[in-house]
Amino acid sequence: PPPQPSSSSSATAAPSRSTPPPWASTLSAPAKPTPPPWAATPSTGVPLQKPPLPVVTGPAGEAKKRREELSDPAKQAVGRGKLVSSMPGPSEEEVLDDAVLRKEDFVWSEHEFKDGEKENKRVLKDFTKKFKEMAAENPDGLRSSKLLTAALDLALACVKCYELDKADAIYRRCIGECRRRGLPWDVKCIQDMATLRCKQHRQADAAELLEELASKAPPHPATFINLGTVYNQLRQYEKAESWFLQAVNLKGGIPGREDHWNLGIAKKNQGKYDEALPMLEQALAEFQEHEPHHPVTIAKLHSSVAGCLHDMGRFADAAGQYQQAHELYTATVGTRSPLFCSAAEGLSKALKAQGRLGEAYEALLESFEVHATCDAVHPTPLFEHLEMALEMHDKRPQISLARLRPLIDAAIDNLDARGMAEDGNAGLVMTRAGKVLDRISGGPGGAGHARCAAELLERGRGLVQGAHDAGLADLRHEVLEADMLLQRIGRSLEGGLSSSHSGASAAM
Repeated sequence: PPPQPSSSSSATAAPSRSTPPPWASTLSAPAKPTPPPWAATPSTGVPLQKPPLPVVTGPAGEAKKRREELSDPAKQAVGRGKLVSSMPGPSEEEVLDDAVLRKEDFVWSEHEFKDGEKENKRVLKDFTKKFKEMAAENPDGLRSSKLLTAALDLALACVKCYELDKADAIYRRCIGECRRRGLPWDVKCIQDMATLRCKQHRQADAAELLEELASKAPPHPATFINLGTVYNQLRQYEKAESWFLQAVNLKGGIPGREDHWNLGIAKKNQGKYDEALPMLEQALAEFQEHEPHHPVTIAKLHSSVAGCLHDMGRFADAAGQYQQAHELYTATVGTRSPLFCSAAEGLSKALKAQGRLGEAYEALLESFEVHATCDAVHPTPLFEHLEMALEMHDKRPQISLARLRPLIDAAIDNLDARGMAEDGNAGLVMTRAGKVLDRISGGPGGAGHARCAAELLERGRGLVQGAHDAGLADLRHEVLEADMLLQRIGRSLEGGLSSSHSGASAAM
């Protein structure tokens, strides 16, 4: 997957995956601008070109347009990224200090965070403690430029560690003050918030922030790269490639290793594998040669090469690349990081395609655990993982679906806690989870599994029915399957969970 919008690309990039609902020309290079002093890896703005809306007339056309909008991840996400400050900034009469942002003041966010999960968390905890000590010594709060700088520094460190809720909370407190101060404070805050939004699977909100950024700062290659990354995630691959090419133009027209990486991903996503694979392999080789001290970046490139090989049907080669990424992430960011999750998920799919189902299921469990418990939880990967688990179990009944039970509980709790469990996406996750639990209800703890399956199926069925009635998709088959499972589970509970319940013993 491509790197996310970031002000430190070697360590902050997230796995790039588009998250739609489960149902679902280069330009001549302008004069090279001078980045602000704090932008070691610059990330400023460029006007975002909005695609034209389709012309639709008549009742049938309006209904079609409405369905398309409701199934478009960009349309769904717009509006959820508008933030307000929870701490008031200075009044118009107050005089702001004349402090400037300096790169050397951003120490915490420059940390590599590549020493393993436990050590990374310890380091971040130490940074947080230092920030709290600074806050206690500053009665003016975020009106103090020193504390505001530290807050922005800590927030980006949290983003790099995938402590996304903590980062979000800090930015909510900082954004009002940064906007009131103006350049370069607002640009720094907005660009890093765009990074956060991408890692939260809120790509349309990231694009919206980049639009705001475009009005505040001159064009810069990094912003073009950020926009290309966002459009890659929104599956607008030709537009993504165009932004990446514009970035190359701004840098003089000669692509570097990061450009080969970005363009290779865009071409891979367009199915141009013969062009994509050499670019990605070249980028990997050059990063290994010139930046061997950045194992996280190298791991991301292994994953990018693996994704291209997988799409080409070279599953064994893909698995080998994913395995190298898996090992590098385990040693650097740990097994709870979404970066590790991406490699484990890709490895699972590559092994499954080779028929190595036992190994594939182990990798799937690793990936599903991260998806279920992470700050950036989203229904789509949960649904996809449960579907994969059921497919593996169909082919190899010895696979223990019971190992998914605690992860399913964690996933539903996580969705509930974030207000994400009340739509058709979540409903499909619940019906698939109910199906998994139904299969294990004939073994130890069977009655408990069956009751939980019934609860999830009942709740999920209502949400899926609502999505169907709203015209989002034809989901009658999903509703029918849920009804049939509910009837069967009801009979089983009434009869004491008959030992003849199909497939249950094999599931254990």
